Amino acid sequence: MRDLATARREPQPSDRPPGGASDTKARLLDAAELFFAERGFDGMSMRAVTNAAGVSVSAANYHFGSKLALMGAALRRRVEPINRRRFELLDGLEAEASVPNVEQVLDAFYRPPFEQAAESTEAQRTLMRTVAARLWHDPAEMVAAIRVELFGEVSERFSVALVNAMPEIEPARARMLLQLSVGLLIQTLNGEAASFFSTDADTLRAVLVRYATAGVIAAAQEDPS
Repeated sequence: MRDLATARREPQPSDRPPGGASDTKARLLDAAELFFAERGFDGMSMRAVTNAAGVSVSAANYHFGSKLALMGAALRRRVEPINRRRFELLDGLEAEASVPNVEQVLDAFYRPPFEQAAESTEAQRTLMRTVAARLWHDPAEMVAAIRVELFGEVSERFSVALVNAMPEIEPARARMLLQLSVGLLIQTLNGEAASFFSTDADTLRAVLVRYATAGVIAAAQEDPS
């Protein structure tokens, strides 16, 4: 946990103004994200989060109302800029080519996390990877609900883009292939290949896109029966 501990001491990219309620909320969001990364949803407590943020439990309840609301806000702050960038890239492709191919669709999906990482410190990249893994693997039902909220529209939009790129596949199969592609991203960012996240991120992303593209195309060509 040394890297996460370092991240706890470093300012997080929350664009916080100095002082006041906005600063209190930002510190709570930073602390909630760190404790979620370290302990998961069930393992984090409002008391621990507020102690780390240097505020009272009553202040946390005033700003967010509950641990679930605080956790949802922290994850939205992390994920929504990535998703906006995904939509922006896909919109651009569709404006240019009308029907982007599979590799272009997957690149639009994968590129934003790497762009965000390029603007972060090593400790922040470690936090980002750990939060992503927790978000996809935490067994708490409430985390699953947050995940659906955060990625439902993205999943629908990119699944449709895959169907448009491969009209021969059913929408349900496209959703499955996109989910497999998400799993590949999470594993890449948290497995042995993660060492390239800092040293050669562009190459790692390019290889990931090519690898996923080949898999999606091959799976789409198989007889689903």
